[in-house]
Amino acid sequence: MHELGICDALLKMLRNVAQEENTNAISSITVEVGTLSGVVPRFLEDCWQAVIDGTEFEQTAMVVEVIEGMAQCLDCGEKFVADLNELRCPECGGKIHYSGFGTQRVEEELAE
Repeated sequence: MHELGICDALLKMLRNVAQEENTNAISSITVEVGTLSGVVPRFLEDCWQAVIDGTEFEQTAMVVEVIEGMAQCLDCGEKFVADLNELRCPECGGKIHYSGFGTQRVEEELAE
């Protein structure tokens, strides 16, 4: 379950930002999760609760925004929302290339 490792890393980043900004009053953290990233949003939220339990950020909420993964056909050039269950171009049936959206690493935004 890599969601636990992600949450642990997010907590470390949160602590660093809080120290730099001289605050512990961070009400939420927003995380963008791509549909092709392999991260399960529900597991991420559950792990966040476990990681912050008993810390100074116990009241910091996590908001997960899901970003659709995009792909492009290597044969016809068609761009489309990727579906992991269908690994062929919906236009021509050709091979696809994932073009970044939805495969990117988890990104975070802190809100005070």
